[in-house]
Order: sequence, then C-alpha cells, then structure tokens
Amino acid sequence: SSHFGSSQKRVKLGQFGDCCNSTMAGVRGKVLKAAGLKNVDLFGKSDPFVRVTLEDAKGEVLAEMKTATKTDDLDPVWDSESFSFSPDDKHSGHLLDCSLRFKVMDTGLGPDVELGQSLVPLKLVPLMEEGGEEKLFEFSLGIAHGKS
Repeated sequence: SSHFGSSQKRVKLGQFGDCCNSTMAGVRGKVLKAAGLKNVDLFGKSDPFVRVTLEDAKGEVLAEMKTATKTDDLDPVWDSESFSFSPDDKHSGHLLDCSLRFKVMDTGLGPDVELGQSLVPLKLVPLMEEGGEEKLFEFSLGIAHGKS
C-alpha cells in the first residue's frame, strides 16, 4: 500500500500496467473510492469527481478521463470507473517517465474547486501480465494549493 503526502484523505484505486515484452504498452486502472474529503459547499456537502490524467515528464497532458460526480458525499465510492491510456508513438518508449495525476474536484454553481490531488510516477506501478492479478493502491491526497 503506497502513501503519498500527509493528508488524511485517501483515494483507492485498482491500477495496473499492461506488460508487453518488458515494456509498458499502456496503463489501465479503476477509481474505486475516496474518504475524508473536505466539505467546501455552503449548502450540503461537496460533490466530488476525480480527473485522471496521464502526463509526460514536462507535465503535458497526454490523455485524461473523468469519473461521475457524487452528490453530497465526502466519502464517495465509484463503481470501478475504468481508465485506459495508451500514449501516442512519440511517447510510447517513454511511458515509464510519465505519471498519473489524480485530482479530486468539487463541482458546484461556480468553477470546480480542487479538494486534493496526487501524482503517481508510472515507474512505481508494477507491470502486470495480461490476465494477471489486479493490485490495489491506496494513497493520500496532497492539500490543494492556495486559500483554505
């Protein structure tokens, strides 16, 4: 179980890479749940969703997905929302230099508000043979920058 950051907020993922001749052909995973999210809404509770991005070493977004929004929920559980990223030819040989960013956002009447995020280097994600056992990752979200 890997932990990043110091916050008590947790995001659980089923996450694994596709192994192909000892190089990573892509990365697949599932967003499962988060716990202990901050309430930033004046009425009710936060309405969180997770934005997952595949980023290269410079922070350029190569692929992204977004989960469904959970209404009034500080401990949201998603129904194994899957992502599958395969980089273009330019980045295919450098996938292990890329990272996955998990940004938990609150949606509301105004602009979306960040509740926390975590950056996971793909080199920390074990390669998995096709049909192999999925691994569960749990890590802390960093505190959002700016005013609290």
